[in-house]
Amino acid sequence: MEPDQSLADGVRAAFLAEAATAARYTYFARVAEIEGHTEAARVFGELAESVACAAHGHLDVLRDLLGGGDPGTGHALGDSRGNLASAISGDLGEATERYPGLAARAHLDGVADLASWLETLCTLKKTHVDRLEQALTGLAEPRFAGNGAP
Repeated sequence: MEPDQSLADGVRAAFLAEAATAARYTYFARVAEIEGHTEAARVFGELAESVACAAHGHLDVLRDLLGGGDPGTGHALGDSRGNLASAISGDLGEATERYPGLAARAHLDGVADLASWLETLCTLKKTHVDRLEQALTGLAEPRFAGNGAP
């Protein structure tokens, strides 16, 4: 029996929630570490890793069982070539649409510091696109697994 689209949508939403939680917990761990709360930092770090594993599991389910695409871009999940293409698409959209649009809005609203931050992120995302494209180009070279012999 083919799974209902709402199931894939639910797993995509669960992935996004787990990924956001992992990022928040990583941030909380850094704050706790800066404040000198080493036990809280350790707990947040461990939980961030655990939640990231759950997010990775959701991606596996989307790829292997539900035929769902990358929750960020909609592109197919799978091999490194496809994953790099998906990442390029996502970062390119952020560099050319999301962050410039948000920066323009911040300028209109008179929030110069936020606009500057968003423009910095736009530049960062363009750098990510360049690095990802280089990695994709590098995949053209055959790689061999195993004993290292060509």
